[in-house]
Amino acid sequence: MQVRTPPRRPDFVALQGRSGEYPRAKRILNAGKHPTFIGRSLYSTAARNGGVTFFQVAGVDAAVAIVQPRTNCLLVLCVHPAFRKLGLGQAVVAYLAVNFARVIESAVPFFERCGYVSIGEMKQGKRWKTQIMVLKSVRDLAGRVAQLL
Repeated sequence: MQVRTPPRRPDFVALQGRSGEYPRAKRILNAGKHPTFIGRSLYSTAARNGGVTFFQVAGVDAAVAIVQPRTNCLLVLCVHPAFRKLGLGQAVVAYLAVNFARVIESAVPFFERCGYVSIGEMKQGKRWKTQIMVLKSVRDLAGRVAQLL
C-alpha cells in the first residue's frame, strides 16, 4: 500500500512593504495578471498603515498582499505564477490571519477552501462582481455571542 503525502508548502519570508516599493508590488501584480488595477495611492496608504506584505521564497518575491489594518480585511492577494499550485496562497492567507476578505467572484472557491464563508450578496463593481467573506470561526463566534444576548 502506497501512502500519499501532501505536497510540502514552500517556506517563505514575510517582509513589511514600504511606501516607496510600489514598483516592486506592481511587478508581482502584473506578472500575476491581477484582475483589478492597484494604484500607487492605494498601495502607499496601505504601506503607511502597515498593510502591505511581500512574501519571498528562496530570496525571490513570490507574492504580495494588501490588508486594510483597521478592518482586518484582505483587499489584495497576488501570487506570482511561478509559485502557484504550491500551496503558497493558502499559506499566506493562514499567515495573515485576517477575519475578512473582499474577493472577486472567481476567487470565492479558493477562500472557501481557506475556511471563509460568504456574507451578504455579491456586489457588481465597475467590472467585477465582488463578495465579502468572513472567516468561518469568526462567524460562528458571532453567532454564539448573539445567542447569549
